[in-house]
Amino acid sequence: MRSMNTAGPGTNEAMTDAQQPAHATPSERRSRRGSTAMRRLSMAACLFVAACGGADDGEQDPTDGEPAWKDMSFEERTTYMTNVVMPRMKRVFVAYDAKYETMDCTTCHGDDAVARAYAMPSPQIAPLPGSEEGFLEWVGDPEHPERQAWTDFMFNEVVPEMADLLQVARFDPTTMTGEFSCGNCHTLAEVEP
Repeated sequence: MRSMNTAGPGTNEAMTDAQQPAHATPSERRSRRGSTAMRRLSMAACLFVAACGGADDGEQDPTDGEPAWKDMSFEERTTYMTNVVMPRMKRVFVAYDAKYETMDCTTCHGDDAVARAYAMPSPQIAPLPGSEEGFLEWVGDPEHPERQAWTDFMFNEVVPEMADLLQVARFDPTTMTGEFSCGNCHTLAEVEP
């Protein structure tokens, strides 16, 4: 398993099956591996469908002609976030839940965004478990069934949209490649289920 933190190659260390926590029984590990395999197959299918594209809706891609995010100045990033990222991400979030109609910069960057120069990840967004095993346990906690739907939304809608807007490769858990994942917005920590 690898950490979902994509800050740098040194932070994504693989764990062998021998390093699994002692409290997990072999049947629990098999079940978890089977569940992980199904998730990875589902994700691969989603990525395949997304890669094939869809009908052209005639809407121009707002990233056309823009310099890459990594090449933008702070001022260019501010303008791009205001004019392109915010409207697109607001549509994505409102489609999921109308409560995001009031979404603004602080929704993701936190109310201390200006003081932190809008740096991400934001300490004000809910932290996520920093390991694959911890994350799967957290998502699957029967006391919080809403986490699965939220995670599906984030993985299938938010992450690909933001990766596209930032013009970086989305993290692919099937190949463990890509730059943009949960850890770009959420801090990763030891989180109780």
